[in-house]
Amino acid sequence: MQTKMKIGILTRRAGFNMGSSLQAFAMARFIADAGYNCQIIDYDEYSGHPLWKVRPMVEDLQWGLLKHVPRLSGKYAYLLARNQQYGRFNAFEEKYLPLTPTTYRNRRQLATLAAEYDVLVCGSDQIWSPLLYDPVFFINFLPAGCSIRTVAYAPSLGIDNAALVGEEQAALMRKINHISCREQQGAQIIESITGRKVPVVLDPTLMVEPAVWNSLTAPVEQLEGERYILCYFLGSNVHQSYIDRLKDKLGCKVVNLQMFNRMNSLQADLQLSDIGPNEFLTLVKMAQWVCTDSFHATIFSYIFGRQVSVFERFKSTDRQNQNSRIHTLLEILGLHSSLVKDNEVLIPQASNPKNNLSNWKLQSLEFLHNSLK
Repeated sequence: MQTKMKIGILTRRAGFNMGSSLQAFAMARFIADAGYNCQIIDYDEYSGHPLWKVRPMVEDLQWGLLKHVPRLSGKYAYLLARNQQYGRFNAFEEKYLPLTPTTYRNRRQLATLAAEYDVLVCGSDQIWSPLLYDPVFFINFLPAGCSIRTVAYAPSLGIDNAALVGEEQAALMRKINHISCREQQGAQIIESITGRKVPVVLDPTLMVEPAVWNSLTAPVEQLEGERYILCYFLGSNVHQSYIDRLKDKLGCKVVNLQMFNRMNSLQADLQLSDIGPNEFLTLVKMAQWVCTDSFHATIFSYIFGRQVSVFERFKSTDRQNQNSRIHTLLEILGLHSSLVKDNEVLIPQASNPKNNLSNWKLQSLEFLHNSLK
């Protein structure tokens, strides 16, 4: 056991996204289960983007004014959902994430981490996406001559267009000591930039035992004993006609899980917007079928053995499309038949094979251990 080595993790947690919060938990759990002492750096992702703070501040003020007079404002429902989901995400972080007691907001503060840790690991999720570029997730803050080791575990670029990677981003990539990637096309792009072999490794949520995820589930009282199709879409295309026909085939209700900051127009029997990461796991686990464009909803459908229909979130002709990550995932999981390319073709009996991930897990664990030697 490598208990003496202290590891700091930099990963995305902002944005109120089920996958981001759950992969952050998984990143720390995976490293801890591998025998290392680790913490998640409590980095304020909004600190480098002052404009990102304006809307939350305005909505906090609005909620303070409107929460006692719901009938006077059409915005009350949105603010209520926001407040409820804020609470559930914050409770999840406080209970399950090994966060540093200090919150870091600028490069000067982050530079002090060099004296606190032996290794800094950035990963996973779309921390290297050029569309969400933040140099902190490339560990840009270490002082010159610092000997601290740097590791990128399963970062996702989420693109298939290398031209989107800027010069600064490419230069920072080359400085990372050990690099892996979450998708094949991303690995190829990084290889072309760094000149190094970049292994594809599993998302950390797949490196955590299913029993752990089962232990994190929380009751969703509205659906106890119900048969339902769970819909969780982060893009704007909600595939209504497909879902309607699937509902007719299965004879059960449709449940639409929405994030307060990504509301959609899907017509469903039940709309849920007060759900956090724990309840999300339950919703996936107990669903008859899952319809989603979410990377992590696909993973948890696999983990819990649910039938799943997976949709591309972006058009293939979109210069900034992020479909490559879902394609690699479906290939790894053996869920090719679950990708819906044509809404008119309803999967009669979608297969959900329990692919043997042992080789992938060994490769991923081997990368971690080799990076931390």
